Amino acid sequence: MSGFATPLEHLDAVLGLVGVLVERQVIAQWELGRLPRPADTSAVSEVDRLFGRGAGATVAGTERLHALDAELARREAELAERVHPELPLERLRAAFELSPREERVVHVAIAAELSPQVRALLRYLANDPARHTIDRTLLETLVYGRAGRTWLHRELGPRGLVFERSLLDVLPGRESLMFEGLRAAARVVELASGVLRVAPELEDVVDHVAEPAGFDELVVPAALREQLIGLVGGGTSGMDTSPAVVLAGPTGSGRRALIGAAAHACGLGVLRIRTGELPRDPAQFGAVMRAALREATLLEAVPVLVDVHRLAEEDGPSRVREQLLDATLATWRRPLAATASHSQAQPLKLARGTLVLEAPPLLEADRETLWRRTLRGATGVDFAQIAARFPVTPGMLVHASHAASAMATARDGAITEGDLQLGLRSAMDAAVAALGTRLTRAQKWEDLVAPPDVMDALTEFIARVRFRRRVYDEWGFADKYTKGLGLSALFTGPPGTGKTMAATLIAGQLGLDIYQVDVSRIVSKFIGETEKNLATVFDAAEAGHAIVLFDEADALFSARGEVRSSVDRYANLEVNYLLQRLERFAGITILTTNLATAIDAAFKRRISFTVEFPMPEERERERIWRAHLPARADVAPNTDFGWLAERHVMSGGHIRNAVLRAAFLAAAEGAAIRFDHLKRAAEVEAQAMGRVA
Repeated sequence: MSGFATPLEHLDAVLGLVGVLVERQVIAQWELGRLPRPADTSAVSEVDRLFGRGAGATVAGTERLHALDAELARREAELAERVHPELPLERLRAAFELSPREERVVHVAIAAELSPQVRALLRYLANDPARHTIDRTLLETLVYGRAGRTWLHRELGPRGLVFERSLLDVLPGRESLMFEGLRAAARVVELASGVLRVAPELEDVVDHVAEPAGFDELVVPAALREQLIGLVGGGTSGMDTSPAVVLAGPTGSGRRALIGAAAHACGLGVLRIRTGELPRDPAQFGAVMRAALREATLLEAVPVLVDVHRLAEEDGPSRVREQLLDATLATWRRPLAATASHSQAQPLKLARGTLVLEAPPLLEADRETLWRRTLRGATGVDFAQIAARFPVTPGMLVHASHAASAMATARDGAITEGDLQLGLRSAMDAAVAALGTRLTRAQKWEDLVAPPDVMDALTEFIARVRFRRRVYDEWGFADKYTKGLGLSALFTGPPGTGKTMAATLIAGQLGLDIYQVDVSRIVSKFIGETEKNLATVFDAAEAGHAIVLFDEADALFSARGEVRSSVDRYANLEVNYLLQRLERFAGITILTTNLATAIDAAFKRRISFTVEFPMPEERERERIWRAHLPARADVAPNTDFGWLAERHVMSGGHIRNAVLRAAFLAAAEGAAIRFDHLKRAAEVEAQAMGRVA
C-alpha cells in the first residue's frame, strides 16, 4: 500500500479514524447505560443519520462495538503504514515528540474543528446539544480512560506540552479543570490542511528566514565562527539545555547575520522575534512567545530574540517581561539565540544561563575586503582609502554600498566616494531622524574668531581623531585601554561664543557628518524611554562613524542629586546609564553647555577635552563684525567697526544677529549697509540681551 499522496488525503484518514473512535465510545456509553438511547433524545434523527440508519432503528450494541473495534484497528494500521515524515501532522508529531496519547488528543481537537459529523457525535457523547468545544472529560473518555487519568493530568495539565507550545488553546470563561473548554489552535488546524507558514497573528512580531546566508558572505574570525556553530547547532556537550547565546554589539555590527550563518551551517533556519514589538500585557506576552516557539519548532528554525536588551530598558527595574520570558523558556530544550546592544547595563538573566559573545568590529583590512565584495565590478574605486576613511559597521557598509550602486546606476556612471558618503548619510538620517538633525556646514575656519589656546585645543582634537589608528592599533594602546577608546569634548562658554560652529568645523575638517541631538526629544517621562533613545543615537553614530553633538548638554548630563523620591532615583539611573554609554562609545562626542558647573563631575572625568570659549575681547569682536559681512554685501565705506566692538560687548552669535538685522534694514531702504544701520541693529540686539545700550 502506497503512502498518502497529499496532506489532505492524510487528514481525511485522520478525521475518519477519529469519527470511528467517537462513534465507538458513544456505543460503549450506551451499553453501560451512561447515555440515553437515541429514541429518548431530541438528537435521534441526527445520530441515526450519522450512523447510517433510519429513524426508529435499533442499535446492535455488542455487535456494533466489535465491528467498530475492528474498523478502528484497520484504520490505525493503515495510517501507520502509509504515513511519511513530509506529512504535516507527522511533522507536528515528530517536531514536538508527542506521545501517542498527545497525538490522539491533537487529532480529536482538529476533527472537532473540521468535521461536522465528529462535532455532532462529541455533543452527543457529552450529552450537551449546545456544546461547541471539547474538554478534559471528553478526552478522558476518548483517549485516556479512567486507568490513564494520571497521564491525563500530566499531559493535559496547565503545564502540558500541548498548551506550552500552543497546540491547544484554553477558551476564556474558566470552569473547573476537567470542564475547561479546549480547542485546536488555528495554526494547527491550518497546518493539518497542508499550509506551512508563519501564523498570521505573529507576522508583526516575527520574521522567518528559511535559508539564511552562510559565512561565505561574512568576514568573521574562525574561532568565533566555530563557537557560534557549536552553540547554535546543539549546545554544550553533556548538558540537557544549552545556555542562550547572546551576541552583543552596536547596530549594524552583523549580529543577526552571524547567528543566521551559524544556523545555516547546521541546516536550520532562523525565526527572529522582534523583542520591541512583543506585547506589554503579561498574558498576551506569554501567549505570543509560546506561539513563536511553536513556529520555531515547526519551521525547524532557531528562535532569535532581536534586541533583547529592550526588555530591560522598557520595563525598568521591575523586569517583569524578562521574568515572563524565562518562565516561557523553562521547557524549551532547543538552541536559543539573542542579539543585544553591547552597552546594556543589565544583561539578560535566564535560568538556562546566558553566554554573551561580542560581535567583533571590522579591522581596516576586513572593511576593505567587505567593500570589495559588496561593490563587485566597481572600477576606479580606492577600496583601501575608503576602508580607512569610513570605519563603519558591516550593516552600515552594506547599506551604503547598495545605495551607492543605485545612485551610480541612476546616472549611468561609475560609483564614486561621494556616492558612498551619501549612502552612509541616508542610513544615519533614517536611524536618528526622530531624535536629532544633521547639521550642514556653511562657515569656514576664518569665520571662527577665538583665542589662540582655543584654536590649539581644536587642532589637537582633530589630530587625536586622525591618528587614532596609529596610537590604538599600531602602537597597541587599545590593548591597554579597554574603555574610553572614543573621543569626547566639552565646549563651555556663554551663548553665541562659537561652540556649535567649532563642532561643525571639526566635522568638516574630518570629512564626517555631525548630528545635533534634540535633548527635548531624548528625555522622556516614561521609565527606560530616555535610555532607549540614547542607545538609538549612540548605536547609529557608532555604526555610521558620525559625530554626536549634544547642545545644551547640562539638561541631560546634569549632576546626580540626593535620592528623596522615586523620580530622583530614576533620574540618577539615567545619568548612570549615560556614564556607562559614554565610556563605551567608540565614536566622537561633543557636548556644549552654558553652565559648566551643572555637568556631573563623573562626566567631566570621562571627557577627553574641555575647551572654554570665552566672551570675545574688543579686538576679537571687531574681527567678528567684519567676518559676518559677506564679500558680496554692499557695505558703505568708512564703517567704524572699532566703535561697534568697543561700545557693545557681545558674543559672536549676537553680533551675527545684529549684522543680519542691519542688512535687512538697508535692503528695505534700497541702500548700502551703513554704519547707522549697524549701530541701530546693535542697540536692538543689546536690548534683547537685557542690556542698556
